Amino acid sequence: MELNEDTIVARATALGSAGVAIVRLSGKDAVSIASSFLRIAGGKALDDVRPRYMATATILMDDDVLDHCLVVRFAAPRSFTGDDVVELHLHGNVVIVEHVINLATKSGARLATAGEFTRRSFLHGKLDLTQVEALGDLLAAESERAILVAQRQFAGELRRRLLSFREHLLHLLAMLELELDFVEEGYHFASPDTLTALLDELAQFVDTLLTSYQAGNRLRRGPRVLLLGKPNAGKSSLFNAFVGYARSLVSPVAGTTRDYIEEVVSHSGVAFHFIDTAGLRETSDDIEEQGVQLANALIPLSDHVCYLIDPISKEHVDEEIKAMHALSLEFPQSDFLPVLTKKDTDTATATATLLSDCLAISIYDRQSLQILMDRLVGGYTNALADAISLVSQRQYHILVALKQALTDVRLSVSQSTEFLSADLRVLLGPLSELTGETTNEDVLNHLFTSFCIGK
Repeated sequence: MELNEDTIVARATALGSAGVAIVRLSGKDAVSIASSFLRIAGGKALDDVRPRYMATATILMDDDVLDHCLVVRFAAPRSFTGDDVVELHLHGNVVIVEHVINLATKSGARLATAGEFTRRSFLHGKLDLTQVEALGDLLAAESERAILVAQRQFAGELRRRLLSFREHLLHLLAMLELELDFVEEGYHFASPDTLTALLDELAQFVDTLLTSYQAGNRLRRGPRVLLLGKPNAGKSSLFNAFVGYARSLVSPVAGTTRDYIEEVVSHSGVAFHFIDTAGLRETSDDIEEQGVQLANALIPLSDHVCYLIDPISKEHVDEEIKAMHALSLEFPQSDFLPVLTKKDTDTATATATLLSDCLAISIYDRQSLQILMDRLVGGYTNALADAISLVSQRQYHILVALKQALTDVRLSVSQSTEFLSADLRVLLGPLSELTGETTNEDVLNHLFTSFCIGK
């Protein structure tokens, strides 16, 4: 993909009025274009301002003062994009920002397209595709845990590991190619033991990444937790307890909840999407029946299903546990958790002692609610602690292909050098595709257009 050398301009901060707004220019003419409407304090030229240091300046429009601002320049290649970059820190008035962008375009700049600043950073080798995708996740993260995962990826951990494997494989491939030149003499330059150890290490790394994808993907979009169970099992009461106010109607009359209600609740850095649903039962009420059907339809779309059980008797609990297990077999992609409600009642206490594998809660017992939340959070803090995880579906599909290529290479280790060499070349393809060293224009366009204009 060719690098466009136009100088681009865009607002780098969110739309709307604010205390400060930043306009960014990037390109070989960024300094001269900014200088056409900028006057640095003390009569300095912008070129003379030390890179990465702020200077006070005045922005002129038709010889009138438009704004007093701060300006900083970044000299290529030591900038985010790798180009010469100028950032103007303005007062955050929408009109001022629009006028400054217009001044830049009149002086030769072009409005940036979505993600074009990040695209230039990629093309200049400042970021690889794994870091670009991590940057997109960082900007969109809605929880502390999602930010930490994205930051770890953006720091380049995945890139370094992938490049290390790639370099070792390239070295071994070069040794194999050398063997082909001396095949008649019977020389061997590549150690089969070294290759096998490297392939085993790469296979373990790939398996770890693939395992992390599900938890990481849930974390980024916010895990969906479905509250399911019979009418009056305590779903709406628990939902309100998590939300912190009476969001859902609570009534002793069965069938109060018809439509589903969803709210985001953050706990230990994870943003959970809790969903209250209609009680599961057969009913002659058409509206309630639609609610029950909707509750069932939400099961495969949920990451966790808290199956709430009113412990009115041991027999009732046993029946509900069986019903929950039947649903878990029907929807294996969702994680089912049996939860005994109304822990504060005498019946619940007696029943809970017979069911040690069930979580018993009460909306009046904050500690029991804390235990339930910690149980949900644990699947993310434990799975992603100090781990490199995948951040995109693109990476996941490439890793699946890489795993298959690893299987093929392992089979050819004991075969001829020609077969092994060919399979190693195939294996190098997905590794290069992950970091973006080999990719196609459609993939890049899809990726960068998901960014905002000023990023």
